[in-house]
Amino acid sequence: MPLAALAVLAGAAAAHAQVVTRNAPAAIVTSYAAPHAVGVMVTSGGWPYCQQVRGLARRFRLTLVCGRYWKDGYTRYGVRDRRHVDWGDARYLAQLADAARAQQRLVGGRLVLLGVSYSGFGIATLASHQPTLRPDRVIVIDSYFDLVARRRRARSSGLTAREIDAETGGSIGELRGRSARPEALAQLVRQGTKLTVVWSVSEQERRVLNGATCARDANADTLQHLANVLRRPVGAWVTRSRHGHDLWNHGRQIVAGHPPGRRVVFRPGGTIPGWAICRG
Repeated sequence: MPLAALAVLAGAAAAHAQVVTRNAPAAIVTSYAAPHAVGVMVTSGGWPYCQQVRGLARRFRLTLVCGRYWKDGYTRYGVRDRRHVDWGDARYLAQLADAARAQQRLVGGRLVLLGVSYSGFGIATLASHQPTLRPDRVIVIDSYFDLVARRRRARSSGLTAREIDAETGGSIGELRGRSARPEALAQLVRQGTKLTVVWSVSEQERRVLNGATCARDANADTLQHLANVLRRPVGAWVTRSRHGHDLWNHGRQIVAGHPPGRRVVFRPGGTIPGWAICRG
């Protein structure tokens, strides 16, 4: 059962509580305790993404922290049209980071950020915009890092395009500022964060999402940039699963450190192999 929302998060420091009271909350945070917890898992994107990883967090004895944007009304089946995610909102990310820190102070142990589809982008932005979290692991599944590219591939008449524009205003500068930050991710990797990225290049992924999670500008360009900045190889895994199934069918092995699919290695100054990306 839920332990608390952000404003009443059990054990939060008094200073944190004062910040939440003084500023209107952008993040609604719910925590699910794991018996004999050995760490904390954080996900973002609201109710549907939280539900997908509750069993996984429990399996690995990780207390789960779920973030939902304050404008988001997608809290149960049948109300998808009420969805309004944060799309990299700075206040939301700061408040979710505060909640994650508070929960980790209570639980101790390792900190794992995990997300699939939109929530993969959500935890990538959380890690890179709030680098002092210094998570032990960042796991991004069937998702993307670059919001400019994501908006470009969203059909203008579609729900995703309208969501992005309503939240961000749609300018290139705003989209770029809300994207995951490669330099910050590189610094986290230098400090010991393990980055695990898995995506599918299935025909369904390419066709239904217009390549938004498998085209070159979704993941591969960012990982190639990381390899160039770090001056060392960066690995990822590529499958041919349907969207989301990399998590649903292989979540346990991913968290255990054994992702599915074919490993692709991005080398400094190297090229991106064609089999690792799809054409949108």
